[in-house]
Amino acid sequence: MTNSSSPLQAVEVRTYPIFTVRWLAVHALAIPTVFFLGAIAAMQFIRR
Repeated sequence: MTNSSSPLQAVEVRTYPIFTVRWLAVHALAIPTVFFLGAIAAMQFIRR
């Protein structure tokens, strides 16, 4: 019986960087979006 884990050892684990161009683009859009949604939601509770 052969060892079934030996072919799996040839796969190397790739570590990706956290801060990429995609990360910057997503957060450049997501952070102001969440801020404005929170501001609009807060405006709903303002009574004159």
